[in-house]
Amino acid sequence: MFWKKKQTGVKATEAKPQKVKKLSPKDIIASKVEQLGPGESVSYRLAEVYGDGLAVVELNPQYPEKGKKYFLSLEKIVDGKPEGKRGHLWNSNKPKELAAWILERGGKLYS
Repeated sequence: MFWKKKQTGVKATEAKPQKVKKLSPKDIIASKVEQLGPGESVSYRLAEVYGDGLAVVELNPQYPEKGKKYFLSLEKIVDGKPEGKRGHLWNSNKPKELAAWILERGGKLYS
């Protein structure tokens, strides 16, 4: 009948190559945040327009008993090095929300 697919030369045993999905910058940052362990943090340097400081994401040590899973803090850079004093900005359970906030402010990974 005319609605049936014609068989092509590809056999059922041959594997079709799978397309590799490219990760967006938002997905890359979110995956780094999700991989954080206890006591670890990841820092992103914000654009000069936004204070030229660091956005630091870390796990909440009291989660799940109290609060949300991730903290986002800001830290100033003095003489090219982090100051050491972090000002808490907000909490979130969603790493993609944090990634979007960082990207909107031109965040680049700080090592």
